Amino acid sequence: MPQPSPTTAPQTFAPIFVSHGSPMLVARQSTRAFDFLHSQLPGHLEGAAAILIISAHWQAPVPTISTAQRPETIHDFYGFPDALYQIHYDVAGAPELARAIATKIGAATDATRGLDHGAWMPMILARPTGDIPVFQLSMIENGNAADHFELGKKLRGLRDMGVLVVGSGAMTHNLRTLDFNDGPNTDPWADEFCQWMVNAASQHDIADLLSYRTKAPHARMAHPHDDHLMPFYVALGAADDDYVCKTLHHSIEFGNLAMTALRFYDQETSQKAA
Repeated sequence: MPQPSPTTAPQTFAPIFVSHGSPMLVARQSTRAFDFLHSQLPGHLEGAAAILIISAHWQAPVPTISTAQRPETIHDFYGFPDALYQIHYDVAGAPELARAIATKIGAATDATRGLDHGAWMPMILARPTGDIPVFQLSMIENGNAADHFELGKKLRGLRDMGVLVVGSGAMTHNLRTLDFNDGPNTDPWADEFCQWMVNAASQHDIADLLSYRTKAPHARMAHPHDDHLMPFYVALGAADDDYVCKTLHHSIEFGNLAMTALRFYDQETSQKAA
């Protein structure tokens, strides 16, 4: 089983949350979010033996890990240009490692599940050569923030296997309110919600974060449904208790679609980087 490199382990295995955005991000190459995923995120993945992604687009009755040898590229979106459906991310899975993790955390396995766009989209931008194996862990169907935070806690030991945990969702996700003219203005409620979430994470206000529905401003507007925020809680749970939350990227597209990316460093790594 692959082991972490002592020189890269502290940074390599700090869990990450990314907002993956619209499938069109792959084609819209002039955005700040594209630049982050394509030019900056790659450096945060260096040294990982494998990447385990928790995407907003896979839910199962119980936590389930994909064990496919060559996961297919799932085009789980509709009404987009034909060129997007021709994209295929050629990357290996890690069946043996995935099965070991499933046993470790008490998860089910699925040997046929491929990578949905919440997984392959950020990865095809960050690691287009597919040089790091990628596999997925499902979210819990109908699970809440606390359920996913506890799921994340079970992943804390994965750093000893050389595995990087990445939650892929959206800091805000209200498709009915998007401005597809993509003008320069940002809806104030989106800014306020993002600021509250990042501040609460930075201050370790876990209880408030788990109660974001009643605590966060504009929670219902930011997330009519919970699904796209739940990967954040898995990444948060996978972090050390004394984590240091760092914002890797923040921009807003289409008026209110927040493309926030966060990393939850351990104290030692954070102090070295200061």
